[in-house]
Amino acid sequence: MRDQKNIVDTLEKLVEVCRDGQQGYREAAEHVKDHQLKRLLSEVSLERAKFAGDLENEAVRWGKPDVDRSGSALGAMHRGWTELKASLGGGDDAILSSMETGDTYAQKQYDEVIRDRKLPDDIVGVVRNHAQAIVGTLDRIRALRQHRKAA
Repeated sequence: MRDQKNIVDTLEKLVEVCRDGQQGYREAAEHVKDHQLKRLLSEVSLERAKFAGDLENEAVRWGKPDVDRSGSALGAMHRGWTELKASLGGGDDAILSSMETGDTYAQKQYDEVIRDRKLPDDIVGVVRNHAQAIVGTLDRIRALRQHRKAA
């Protein structure tokens, strides 16, 4: 039997990553000027909220009744940096760059959890699905940035 505390700790780490992403994308959507980009960022924020909820449910199932639903200090600093770049005239590209940085971090965190093989198979399936969506969003953000640079 896997260590219950280790499973819950791992889930909480991923919840924090998802909450950081949720808040980051929500705040980015508030700062971008392009309406289509605003819609995309809002959709990703909602997706990350769903991911966090999925993982919180698993943590509760494994015995953690009071899952911390906030993000990390590192995530708050990253969001502050994103907001500063936007307010200094960095524009939508600077915001996309920050989203790319945040999702690269999220991808690494998810990949590490998948590689460690410390979670039960049913939870690993959920984590893999989240990781695939994060990679898809990261690819989309990178493509948007390249398209904007070419324009």
